[in-house]
Amino acid sequence: MGNNYIEQKSLVPVISKAKFDDVVAEFLGDYYPEALARPMPVPIVDIARKMGLRVITNHRLSEDFSIFGQMCFTSGLATIYDKDEDEYRDIRVRRGTMLIDPDTINLRNVGCMKNTVAHECVHWYKHRNYHLYERGIGETPKLTNRCPVEEKDDRFREEWTDIDWMEWQANAIAPRILMPKQTFIKAIGDILFDSTWEKTPEWWVVNKVAELYEVSKQSAWIRLHELEIMI
Repeated sequence: MGNNYIEQKSLVPVISKAKFDDVVAEFLGDYYPEALARPMPVPIVDIARKMGLRVITNHRLSEDFSIFGQMCFTSGLATIYDKDEDEYRDIRVRRGTMLIDPDTINLRNVGCMKNTVAHECVHWYKHRNYHLYERGIGETPKLTNRCPVEEKDDRFREEWTDIDWMEWQANAIAPRILMPKQTFIKAIGDILFDSTWEKTPEWWVVNKVAELYEVSKQSAWIRLHELEIMI
């Protein structure tokens, strides 16, 4: 199975890696076309709310910070970790609730929080039909989709479940939403044009683009190399 093709026999959307930026253009075209017109921080929390989602950031989701976010596809109970009581417990949520662990900011940074929100938006945008169908037919009924920090190893894709494929899609599409190809290339050009360095170092460009888009430096570096932009 190649890196750019997924063959699924379920309601998991088939999205090749080559089409991820097309999904981003479609998503932002629907909810925030301004982000496709010029380089800017993408207001992903506002976009989530525009999608009709409720963003809650005051509940820990795991004891060991192994879960960043959780998307609730139907109304019911969702599991959180109560740090004060040192126990897991259920809270009642309504359909379209997005739970974001506050430590995405406290222990990481704003960029991590924004990427997590974008990740959950992808689940709602592309994967909610899968979860609603699974719940409807009574097969592994799911109220929520808990998104782990650790990514699956690409070497074992043949063994991936539907959930693994959806996590792979959301992991890859989320940072692209925050740094859309249409404006990212222009942003790099503008940064290099304004540079006073005789030969602009890559680390400086990465810092500048991370600051511009309000993302982590690691995400900015990955996006830079993903688009094969030469500095």
